[in-house]
Amino acid sequence: MLKSQMSLSCRVALAGILALAAGQWTQVTQAKEPAAVGKKLPNGFVQGEVVSYSYVPIHTWTPEESIGILPYLFEYSLMAWDGNQPLETFHAENIRRIDIASQWSTAIQLYNRYNYFHDEIINLMIRCYKNRQLIILSASPNPKKPEQNPFQNLIDILEALWVKRDIELVNTEGDRATGRQLINNILAAKMGDEGECGLKTEGLRKYFDDFDRDIRFRKMDGEQPFRHIKSWYNMFGFAAFDYRTCLAAEKEDVEKHKRFILPSNTQAIGVDVYHYWFVDNSPFDPADLSIPREKVRAHSDEWQRLRTKYYPDGLKVRVCDNGKDPKTWIPECWNDTHALLQNIEMAGAKTAEMWYIAVTGQMVNAGKETTFTTPVETMDSYYDHLKAGPWSALSWWYFDPQSPGGQGGMHYYDKTLVHCTAENRKGTLYSPEMLDYWHTEFVKSRMRMFNDVVYNQFGHLNGPTPKHNPK
Repeated sequence: MLKSQMSLSCRVALAGILALAAGQWTQVTQAKEPAAVGKKLPNGFVQGEVVSYSYVPIHTWTPEESIGILPYLFEYSLMAWDGNQPLETFHAENIRRIDIASQWSTAIQLYNRYNYFHDEIINLMIRCYKNRQLIILSASPNPKKPEQNPFQNLIDILEALWVKRDIELVNTEGDRATGRQLINNILAAKMGDEGECGLKTEGLRKYFDDFDRDIRFRKMDGEQPFRHIKSWYNMFGFAAFDYRTCLAAEKEDVEKHKRFILPSNTQAIGVDVYHYWFVDNSPFDPADLSIPREKVRAHSDEWQRLRTKYYPDGLKVRVCDNGKDPKTWIPECWNDTHALLQNIEMAGAKTAEMWYIAVTGQMVNAGKETTFTTPVETMDSYYDHLKAGPWSALSWWYFDPQSPGGQGGMHYYDKTLVHCTAENRKGTLYSPEMLDYWHTEFVKSRMRMFNDVVYNQFGHLNGPTPKHNPK
């Protein structure tokens, strides 16, 4: 249980908790303002650690502050790219994708993977800014390959923007932003993914220290204009690999199970855990519309009960043995929310934020790993449960898998989903009626989340819900 649970109960209204239990989307309370606003800002600008042109402020949302809100919504693997071609080759498609995702996101993730992506990344950032999107970039260190070192590429982008901090930059579409405005819309940079078992406490400490020294606290003309940009590291789920991952949930896990505690300088930290509907062991095919949707949601909620549900009265998570034994399929063995909470408290990580990567889409022609199409009820359940707990960011794996082995959010939107079954693992394109169904329900689901965040949780910054019709 969070140490300040009693004070939180004053902030999160009982009606909001009851609404969640009933499967509703409304949350009674609004997010607190992270910083006092000294003067009225122009329309669309919000005050956080910096003034950004966005729907939600840039702020370090501690686990305690995040109960009942979920400010950062974004699509993973959004950008079209190929390391063997100039990024400009995909400009029109990337503008299209940014515009699509901006309908329901509060942030856009871009990939500054190669140094020759530099100019086009800035062009795409300008489009994100025009759409009031915060920006997430890459910062994975790769010093042995200077051409392919996102950490250095990020520094180069930031320094270039600072030089042009007071100059209005214009992209091909005529969108405009100054260098400083783009800097102030950068939310975070992703430092790495699923390498924590090798890095452990000291390795992650060095990652965050390096990011602070070289980026956040970098001095430019006597200023530190990048202090608001947080480092994000993503980990395996607590119960992955038959209970043989690396994050400790309690102190005895360090000695008994050789697990580790996060460093005290941890910033954005999280896990990616996916509720896939595997064709070989799911109770039914969620694409079968003769099955009541309440039954689909109930199955999704049961998965979340084990993995993400926040228990206000506390839950003591431990490392269990034999992940194949149904007797161990209990929240105390599986719950990522409380495992990470317990670790953050042990670490004394005062600046830690909890970020989660959830699943959209399906795995196609993947043998025993082939899945049915992820239903929107599963996505809705992710959102409800993560919002109710200490998470501050929800990313959707993935928008464009960029490989023949999967389909993601783009395929719902573009009506190109295939239907996989145990008998046909390669999949067959859905009927036009089912493609319309998936598209419509996908957009409705995403827009419910967006409207809840922007016009309910942060309604004091954005006003009433406008009447708009996403396509």
